[in-house]
Amino acid sequence: MGKRVVLIVDDDPLILSLLDKEVKRNFFNTCLAHDGQSALEIFKKKSIDIVLIDVNLPDVNGLDLIQTAKTYAPNCEVIVITGYGNVDIATASLRKGAIDYIEKPINLEELKTAFGRALEKLAEKEQLAYKNTILLIDDEELVVNHLAVFLEQEGYNVFKAHSGEQGLEVIENNKIDVVITDIKMKGMSGIEVLQRAKRYYSDIEIIVVTGFKDEELSISALRAGAIDYINKPINLDELLFSISKAIDRINLNRTRLYRYRELKISKDIINKMNEELERRIQARTKELDKVQGQLFHTSKLATLGEMSAGLAHEINQPLGGISLISKTFRKLMQRNQLTNEEIEQGLNDIDSSVKRMDNIIRHIRTFARQDQLRFEKIDIRESIRNAFTLLDEQLRLHDIKVIKDFDENIPLIYGEPFQLEQVWLNIMVNARDAVDDNANRIKKDNLNELEYIKTIKISCRFDQAENNIIVECNDNGIGISTENIVKIFDPFFTTKEVGRATGLGLSISYGIIQNHKGQIKAESIKGIGTTMTIKLPLSGEYDNNIDY
Repeated sequence: MGKRVVLIVDDDPLILSLLDKEVKRNFFNTCLAHDGQSALEIFKKKSIDIVLIDVNLPDVNGLDLIQTAKTYAPNCEVIVITGYGNVDIATASLRKGAIDYIEKPINLEELKTAFGRALEKLAEKEQLAYKNTILLIDDEELVVNHLAVFLEQEGYNVFKAHSGEQGLEVIENNKIDVVITDIKMKGMSGIEVLQRAKRYYSDIEIIVVTGFKDEELSISALRAGAIDYINKPINLDELLFSISKAIDRINLNRTRLYRYRELKISKDIINKMNEELERRIQARTKELDKVQGQLFHTSKLATLGEMSAGLAHEINQPLGGISLISKTFRKLMQRNQLTNEEIEQGLNDIDSSVKRMDNIIRHIRTFARQDQLRFEKIDIRESIRNAFTLLDEQLRLHDIKVIKDFDENIPLIYGEPFQLEQVWLNIMVNARDAVDDNANRIKKDNLNELEYIKTIKISCRFDQAENNIIVECNDNGIGISTENIVKIFDPFFTTKEVGRATGLGLSISYGIIQNHKGQIKAESIKGIGTTMTIKLPLSGEYDNNIDY
């Protein structure tokens, strides 16, 4: 057997290039894709053994691409690349069929181990290939013999029976995958065989054979659990298609059981990650206790903490690139293969990554360090956009559709940009949690998840009649009950479980808007969504000496 083929899918050119070099050094052939569409084209043209995929791609959800990989290459093994501590994505990847996941910055030894496991699984699949078993039941011996010869030539292991009773005896003593039975037979009917066979093996599939005038019987068979029915005289191509469909269903069910076993194997790893996450939360809580007298700063730090997953991913991307460059330099130095050209390229890539991190960190530090109110002429839309600088990645990781609807001609207002930015953050974080909770409810109630698109819309317009700027945030989340909506602006009130929120966000937001001589209100329908409306006047008297 030649070299295994590895498809690497990542939207970061630097990481894609470095992974390509590393995988080739481990004696694989590689194909590269920078997005889901490129990967799809490669699947159509080439046979892929292993897929190494970043779950955060610009055009498709990486988890959906795992399913696509399994469709085009059912026997391929998938290794997922994910951000630090992103347990939800790692667990979802395993459920979709991935064999392993690697956290960024990428540890090359862990990557090698993951490839080793994938190769082992591929070898097992090739060694365990076997013939599917088919049982033919018909009281016409000539029909049974003719079909048996045909199906054996197609590569199936065939059993024969000339009555329902004989068929059940075969099923009791042999593991049968697919039963092809005539409906009308002397003694036991095909439907009786179907019902009793399902009691022996829940994963056995039944195809019934019927005469042209037996439509009602065929429908009864389908209701009893048959996967398909074939009319006499039997069309052999139609029969092969039905058998293939039955075997696909069997393999799907067995694959689900296997993936569930893999989840149990990974349980220890996930538990350790959860313990680490819990430790970080406890440390964060102690830190907040030290500054509980400064409610505004506590709220601000809590908001940044809640966005840490998105910010961590944004920073881990360039960190991962820098880490790979460092490891590559060390290996090339050990082999005396480090050229000036590679050093120059690596340093340029490091500079690019550092600038990328510097932009996000600078805004975080400015936001977190700001202490006193400094009222000035500001564009509300710019304040909202700055909030999205900290929150965009978080919303993307949660698969939330964001709609921004800003009027073009909005006058400046006299306001405090960082305080207002905190209001937008508090409101959008609540909206994010609300749509996540609604998605979990839909999943728990076994409703159609595909019809629900998590959506947050924020709009900004000028009400000339009232001389106000109006900002609205709408979500299609879980909603707030009539009983609770009157309490949401109370300090420390929260409907979320302990440890998930401080209950300060909306209380602080209410105080900020009041200090801007504005209004804030909430309207909500349980199970439908929530609308937060903020009105800010164009003019007013403000106190620049208030310190939160």
